[in-house]
Amino acid sequence: MSFMRPEAAAGLRRWREVLISALMTALGAHWFLTSFGLFRAMGALIVILGGVWVILAVRRARFDRGGGGAGVVTLDEGRLGYFGPETGGTLAVEALVSIRMLVDEKGRKSWYILAQDTTPLDIPVNAEGADQLFDVFSNLPGLDMKVVQAALDEPLNEEILLWHVDMRKLH
Repeated sequence: MSFMRPEAAAGLRRWREVLISALMTALGAHWFLTSFGLFRAMGALIVILGGVWVILAVRRARFDRGGGGAGVVTLDEGRLGYFGPETGGTLAVEALVSIRMLVDEKGRKSWYILAQDTTPLDIPVNAEGADQLFDVFSNLPGLDMKVVQAALDEPLNEEILLWHVDMRKLH
């Protein structure tokens, strides 16, 4: 038996990295303000690293849509996989050429991810494990994560091209 409502527990799980990084930053600030010598220098370093971690954790938490959608997303050794009730497959992250945000007639959003020479993946934004896509997207050259976050947050009427590169030639 839990002492929390399931929605509150889910919210804490979603924002736990932010809470941990904020506590670490607060500890560093405490050391910086109340200590001297080595602990003061360590406190300053922890405040700087903790501040960066807080920013990244907030971005990651805002990207996460909480799961509960159709299918499961996996990321293993450079291969992105989606296994849904009707479609699925895997593709190499290094072969990605296009990422789109699709919206259906009911307003549900999904990622349409295309890699060279593979079947594209159509992944609902709230699929289980879709938060792993943040790490994939943030490592793509030229992809603006602010645009990706805006596409997630705002209601859409049509698909949006978020990122694209030219197909790589094999010869």
